Amino acid sequence: MRLGNDIVDRTATADHNPRFIDRILHPEEKSRRSSWTLDDPLLWIHWACKEAAYKAIRQSRDIPFHHREFILTPDLSMIHYHQECLQLQIRQEDQAVFALATDAALKDCHSRIFAFDTERGTVTQSEKVRSILLDLATEILQLPLHELTMTTAQRIPRICHRGQVLPLPVSLTHHGRYVAASFATPTSSTRP
Repeated sequence: MRLGNDIVDRTATADHNPRFIDRILHPEEKSRRSSWTLDDPLLWIHWACKEAAYKAIRQSRDIPFHHREFILTPDLSMIHYHQECLQLQIRQEDQAVFALATDAALKDCHSRIFAFDTERGTVTQSEKVRSILLDLATEILQLPLHELTMTTAQRIPRICHRGQVLPLPVSLTHHGRYVAASFATPTSSTRP
């Protein structure tokens, strides 16, 4: 079971070169519209989905990240990377575009988004997103917050219960004013 997420603060995307569009979109994706612009919400949906899919696949193996190799289906429900296929969940809240990519059942995926009033530094964002994840895990897993911690292995975050790593895929993201945390639970049980 793998899961990745990404969030884009659309108010913080103005500094990209127009060549950015060619760099991230596969020719098949690009051909689905007559023109693409940097202020197009659909472009940022593609970006977030590709970032999320990369994070999900990276949980099982190390891969190079070439955006154009990740191809979204026209209905935006799936993303393909070579022979692999992941489901997508996309949300837009205020100026945020959020994407989750997974091979778990979408009903077993849990996410929370938080918006700061103003853009914050990376340390503040990292602390907040970890706090959000543990609060969400407490709620979903019905475990006391004081028994949960986080660790990171090979740059992949993990939730620990009483010092033991839980076998749950986790993903954290932040950009601009927004942070988001996600994890998935096995279908058979939500309690470790």
